[in-house]
Order: sequence, then structure tokens, then C-alpha cells
Amino acid sequence: MLRKATFDLINGDLSRRDFLVLTKAAGVGAAAASQLANGASAQNIDADPLPPGGEFITLKKATGGDVTAETLRAWGVTHVFGNTGAYEAGFVDALVDYQDIQYVLGLHEGPVMAMADGYARVAGETAFVNVHSITGAANALGLIVNAHADNSPIVVSVGLSGSDGENLGVFTETTKVESVAELYTKLSFRATTPENLAESLRRAFRLASATPTGPVFLGVNADLWSGEIESTRIIPKDRSDPAGPIHPGKEEMEKAALMLAQSRNPLLVAGAELPRWGGLKELQSIADRLGAVVSGDTSSSRSSMGFPTDHPRYLGAMRQAINPETPFDLVVLAGASRLSLARGGHPLIPERAQIIEIGVREEHLSRNYPVDHLIYADAQETLAGIDAALLRADLNETVVKARATAAERLKVKTRASIDAQLKNVWNETPIAPERLAAEIDRAIDPAAMVVTEGVSSDQHIWDHVKFDQENGGRRHLISSGGSLGWGVGAAVGAKIAAPDKQVIALVGDGSFQFGLQALWTAQRLRKAIIVVIFNNLAYQANRWAIAGQRRRGAKTGKYIGINLDDPAIDHVAMASGYGAAGERITDPDALSAALERAATVARDGRSYVLDVVIARRGPGADAEPWHE
Repeated sequence: MLRKATFDLINGDLSRRDFLVLTKAAGVGAAAASQLANGASAQNIDADPLPPGGEFITLKKATGGDVTAETLRAWGVTHVFGNTGAYEAGFVDALVDYQDIQYVLGLHEGPVMAMADGYARVAGETAFVNVHSITGAANALGLIVNAHADNSPIVVSVGLSGSDGENLGVFTETTKVESVAELYTKLSFRATTPENLAESLRRAFRLASATPTGPVFLGVNADLWSGEIESTRIIPKDRSDPAGPIHPGKEEMEKAALMLAQSRNPLLVAGAELPRWGGLKELQSIADRLGAVVSGDTSSSRSSMGFPTDHPRYLGAMRQAINPETPFDLVVLAGASRLSLARGGHPLIPERAQIIEIGVREEHLSRNYPVDHLIYADAQETLAGIDAALLRADLNETVVKARATAAERLKVKTRASIDAQLKNVWNETPIAPERLAAEIDRAIDPAAMVVTEGVSSDQHIWDHVKFDQENGGRRHLISSGGSLGWGVGAAVGAKIAAPDKQVIALVGDGSFQFGLQALWTAQRLRKAIIVVIFNNLAYQANRWAIAGQRRRGAKTGKYIGINLDDPAIDHVAMASGYGAAGERITDPDALSAALERAATVARDGRSYVLDVVIARRGPGADAEPWHE
């Protein structure tokens, strides 16, 4: 085998990296294998040893597709999420020789982006997307907006028309394609010559991966990918990695700890950055040390629910101002909370309270509220430093205990109203969304990945599905960008990143129709997921908005653009067309068995869709079905 591998390397039929993999499998040490590779006269790949940071990869007489594939390999990329066309042919053709990089085909660019987004979040790596021209870029834009809103590290590569056809009006001419995504990416640019393709790719990966992370858009002309390059060099990842976390200053952490130690009744808010980049355990430790109330981020911020749901002083998502027995005099916004409902004279936190904010997402810091102590730094490291300083502080244990007891009473009171509502609607038909969420909580794995895009049903999911990300419990993924069609694709991407986890997508009937094509990819790759549709037969959130006008729609019960039940949509039949199984549920007592069937089928490798018809909620819910 070793002789054949060496022969293939010399003849250019085997890349240097594949040669090293094969020789390692044959028991050859890394140093000896590298010497063998250096001694062989490889036709198209050489390596220049550069201690201590690894080796440059020099490609000779290689296509732009080879350059791209080698760059992906250098950055540890194992999946390409794509829906390509003719302009990308040079790249996808090169992937034939890179069997360690899997091409993940999506049927539409929206689900392609959503899959890459879910994958990047769960894998903790920068994802790579490849789409076609202005048409593919435009189709992907809505989900690029989501990735931008949630700082998902994704390199979006787009094939452009050939350089010789630009400005001549050729088919899908792409002279202005960068502007399509410019507002929703960290950088939108193009590789301009074969010689700078490798460096352009490296720049895209470095920037997408740098704190705070986010999508980068890179255009590549068709001739750059298909044409041959005389010689180019790829700088290794370990000499390209962006800087790590932004470190807090010691004085900043000590000041925050002192403010907390002197506080009469602090409120800790778990913001969006903690489930993404860490800090949940550190915030819990601070809460336990102080006996403090902990709240989730605001419901409208669409932040992931990562803090332990069963913590005795955790109140869940913040929907309105919290009213403790003793008013809050200090609020810690940990992880750049947007507090996006705190406007229009209706503050969610007391205006006279001191506010400490910690985070790295600049656009969200002190956005629409005052801040007394702003720490622009990694939340996990900052919270750890604050916790260590509090450990050294002289805290009054009697005060801490009394504060904790009061906070626990507040939690009991908050849960009592939620549990009473669940009891009241348990046997309702159509099925109460509260019961559906509670049944899901009972049925799914304690360490499942839960992806939500329930929109108007999200609040019931947050109330009744338990999460505990950092202690081995369930992990929650949600999008704050607002572009529908993210949920199913993100669940498929999460399953690709964590194939041994149960992955369940909880989506509305409207959002399901925006992104159900991702089910085909799930079945193709045998990455089965469970999808539960909270089907209220309408765009319910839009009805709420119209009803809120208190004008013609509210007075007549005629809500334009809302009803989705004429003709009735057979979501299960559509899922079946993509290879998934499923059923429609209208009887509340059938939920438990149906969820069990879904889990069984998914374990056997086939995605399962539960279309659950639920009761309408909120303004206008009592209006008779009507459509324009």
C-alpha cells in the first residue's frame, strides 16, 4: 500500500495530505511520513516546513477548485452546504478527490443557509456555503439575515459569471452581487484573480471566525474556479486563526463584584451570548452565591433558553416587568441582552436601578437603556472573574438567605399561574398549545436538541419545555433574525453536527412551509429529525398585529392575509414526498402515543412530521374563519 501511495503521489493522483493519512494508517510515524512526502516529486502539491506553526501548502498547476478544497481542508471544514449552478462547476468537480469533505445538497438556498447555521452553532465551527450567482444569493438573503442577527460564523461563497462576460449583459450577470448581502455580513467582497483566491478564502474564514463571529460573503468568478493556477500558497489555519476571546480587565470585574456585593436586590439576566459562547454556569454560580433572581432574555429578543429551567430562582423569558417583594436596585445584563421590549415608556427593568452590561455584540450594547458599568469583553471569562471576586467578598449570609427565600417565592408564584392555565386547558379541543408543549417535554430525550420557530406559539414552548444546556440537559436553538423557514433546516444542520443526539424542530404551520425542503436533505443523509407543527391554520402573529389596530379587521372579524385553511394544506403528504413519515393529530389524548411513534421512527433513520392542530390564541382568536 505504501509503495502504491508513493507512486500515486508522484503522479499527482494523490494529494500530499491524503498520502499522510494513508501512511499514518499503515503505521508510519508522522515525521517519517512527512520526509517520504517531501522526498517524492509530487506534481501539484509541495509543502514548505515552517516551524512552529505548521506548513504552507504550495499548489502547482492546480485549479481554483483544488485551491478552495485544500483551503477548506486546512480549516477543518468537513461539510459544504450548497445548491450550485454552472458557475461553481470548477469547485464542485474538484470535491470528487476530497472524500473527507461531504457535499450537503439542499433543494433551495434558504434551507441551505439554515442547515449551515444550525451546523455552525452546534459544531462550534465556521460553516461553508456554496450557492449560484445573483439568483442563489438573493434566495439565500433572508437566511443570511438570520445568521447575521445571531452571529453565526458562515462563509457564503457565490459563483459569479466568467470574468470575460462581465459588463456585457451575459446571463445572470453578477457585477453587483456583493451589494445583495452587504448590509447583513461582516464583509462582502470577491476574489479578483487566481493568485489571490487562496488569500481571499483565508480572509473570509478569519473574519467569519473572529469575535464576534458572523457571516462573510465571497464572490468567485467561474473562470477562477475552473481555470488552472500556475502556483499558489495556502497559509495553514494555525497561522491564520483570529484572536480568541476579548479579555476583561481585572478592575472592571472587581468593580462589578463590589456593586453586586453592595446591592440590596440584584436581578441577573441571561442574554443571548451565554448559550452561544459560554457563561451559563458562571452566571448560575453568581446567582447561588448572592441568592439572586435570574431571568431569561426578553421573549421578543428570541434568545436561546439555556439557563437551567428548574433552577429555584429562574423565571424564564422576560415578557413584562418583574415585580419582586423588594425592588431591584441593580441589574446585570449578561451576554448583551437587547431588552427589545423596553421602549415606548414601558421599561422592563427599573429605570433607577444601576445596570451592569457584559458582552461583545457591539450593536446590542446599551442600545435603548442606560448603562452604569459596561464591560466589553467575553461574558464567560468576565462572569468567572466576578464570581471569583465575590467568593473573596464579605457577604452577609443572613441577607443572602433572606433574598434567596424571597426569590424562590417569586418563582413559585410565577409558575403557579402557568401551571393553572395548563390545567384549565388540558382537555380542550382543538388541542391547547400549552398541552402540546407539556406533552413534548414529557416525551423527548432529556438531552435533546430543540430547535424552535413557533413564532406565536414560542411562549408556550418556553413555559413548558425544560432546558439545561451546560449541565448535560437539553439545548435550545432559535433564530432572532425574523426570516421564516429557518427551523427545519437548522434542525437538520444540528443533526449533522451532533448525529447521536435526538433533534426535534418545533415550528408553526407557516414557518414549516417556508423551509420544509430540508427534510429531503435529512432523508438523503439519513439524519432523521422530528418535526412538530404547531398548526393554528393561520399566520397568527399577523392577526394579532391587525387586531391591535382596533379598526376594520377587529370590528368585522375579517383579517386579510391570515387564513391558511382553504384549501387545507396536507403537511404530512408534502413531507412524505421528501421521504419523511408522519401523521396529523387532532385528539389531545393521542399526543403521547404519537410523540412516542415519532421518536421510534426517527431512531430508525426516518424523519417524522407531527401536524398537530392547535387552538388559536390571542387577539382575534374568536373570529369566524374567513379569507379574502
